[in-house]
Amino acid sequence: MAGAVQFGMFDQLEHPGGDVPLHQLYKDRLGLVQRAEQAGFWGYHKSEHHMIPLDAAPSINLFLAAAAQLTSTIRLCSLVHLLPFYHPLRLAEEICMLDHLSEGRFEFGFGKGISAPEHRLWGMDDTEADARTEEALELILQALQTEGWFSFEGRFWQFRDVPIEVVPFQKPYPPLWRPGTLDTAARLGVSTMAGGPTAAVAAAVQRYGELRQDGVAGGHPARIGAVRKYFVAATDQEAEERARAAWVAFTEHLSRLFRRFEMTPPNDPTLGGDFDRALAVQAVVAGSPAKVREAVQELAANGGTDYLVGQFAWGDLAIDEVYRSFDLFAEHAMI
Repeated sequence: MAGAVQFGMFDQLEHPGGDVPLHQLYKDRLGLVQRAEQAGFWGYHKSEHHMIPLDAAPSINLFLAAAAQLTSTIRLCSLVHLLPFYHPLRLAEEICMLDHLSEGRFEFGFGKGISAPEHRLWGMDDTEADARTEEALELILQALQTEGWFSFEGRFWQFRDVPIEVVPFQKPYPPLWRPGTLDTAARLGVSTMAGGPTAAVAAAVQRYGELRQDGVAGGHPARIGAVRKYFVAATDQEAEERARAAWVAFTEHLSRLFRRFEMTPPNDPTLGGDFDRALAVQAVVAGSPAKVREAVQELAANGGTDYLVGQFAWGDLAIDEVYRSFDLFAEHAMI
C-alpha cells in the first residue's frame, strides 16, 4: 500500500507530570502539531476530558483555534466533543468559527464520553448521556444547515425563531467522526476509529462496510482510522523499557477519577495497567525504527484501511522524548 497510506495523530494532551507549566505544555504540543504537518500528516485529532491529568487542555475549541493559526494544511479534528457538556447552539456557533479559522480544515467528532465520573462531577445525570447526545447532535446539524431563523423542539432543548448569524465554511457542515461505537458510525455514514491487533482492525473495517447504509453524512467521504500508541527509540530494549514506565503513568492518569468512584473504565484502554498485554494486542508499539516500520507496514498491508493514526505523547513522556520518537517515526516508519 506504499504511496496510498495517510497518517494522522491522536492526542489527549495528557500532562506528563512534574513541574511542566501549562503554558509550556500547550506551546510544546502546538509544536508537535506543526511537526505533524511538516511530516505530511493528514489530520490531528484532539480528545476531550475534564478534571483529570489525561487532558490538561479540556477545551478542544480553544486548542484547535490556536493550532489553526499555526498550520495551513493539516486537518483539525475533534475526537470528540462531549455533547452533554455543551449548550448546543453555542457549540454550533463555535464549530462554525473553527471551520472558518481553519479555512475549511475542521472536522467535527461527537460522542457522550466514556467517563461517568466526569458527568457526575459536572452535576449531570450520566444515565441521560445517550439521549442528550442524540438530541444535541440532531439540533447542532440542523442549526449548521440553517440560515435565518431556527426552531427546535426536543426533550432537553427548545428554541423558537432563533436568528442564525454564523454558518460553516464547509457545506452543509464539516465532516463528522463518531469513534467508540462502530454500529452508530456505520449507520450515520461517518468516520470512526478502530484499535487493537491488525486482525481486529480489519474485522472492524469489514463490519463497518457491511453495516454502512447508502449515502454519507453531509456528502463527505467517511474513513476508518487505525489508532495505536507509538514510542520509538534507538533500540527495542530502550523503547520498551521507557514505554513500560510511561504506561504506568497513563494508567494512573486515565483511571484516577474511576478509582475515586470505585468504578472500572469501560473497555479499559489501560488494560488494567498490563503493559505486556498492551504490547501483545498492539495497543502500543514500542521499538527501534526498524521494528516500528515493520509494524506500520504490516498494519497498512492487512488492516483494511489506508489511514493510520498514531498517539506519540502519552503517559509521562517528556516533550524531548516525544519529539525524538516522533521524528524517528516520521523519518523511518512512514511508508
